[in-house]
Amino acid sequence: MRQRPGRRQWRLISMFLFGFLGATLAGCGQGAGLVPVTGKVTVDGKPLGTGSVTFHPDTAKGNTAPQLAAGEIDAQGNYKLVSGAREGAPPGWYKVTVTAQEPADAKNPYAPPKSIVNPRFGDVQTSGLTVQVVGNPAPGAYDLSVTK
Repeated sequence: MRQRPGRRQWRLISMFLFGFLGATLAGCGQGAGLVPVTGKVTVDGKPLGTGSVTFHPDTAKGNTAPQLAAGEIDAQGNYKLVSGAREGAPPGWYKVTVTAQEPADAKNPYAPPKSIVNPRFGDVQTSGLTVQVVGNPAPGAYDLSVTK
């Protein structure tokens, strides 16, 4: 004849089940809420073929995202944002910076690089670029235009 589980055994079983359920749900939530963000960066109307884009959460407009979202600019001027190790960014308002540099002197590897874009675009306080990340953006909503 089998013995029925006692109180202590039920408590251990329930702790295991709730712990397993909690861990499973927490794992499923990672990356939840991120929206794919892709765009094109142009400098004086032409694709910027190098550099990076960084989206800084704009707390003044209610964005409390815990981290930056950033992406590298490819040879055609396209970028795709990544937050941590996941593609996309949480919805909300962002201040945007764009940086791109090239060697100032190809013969001198120690020469400081020069900026391809106006340096103001590399500073979150002076870039003037703002974007709202939304679930269903209009085509070109995340395209950025900068100057030299």
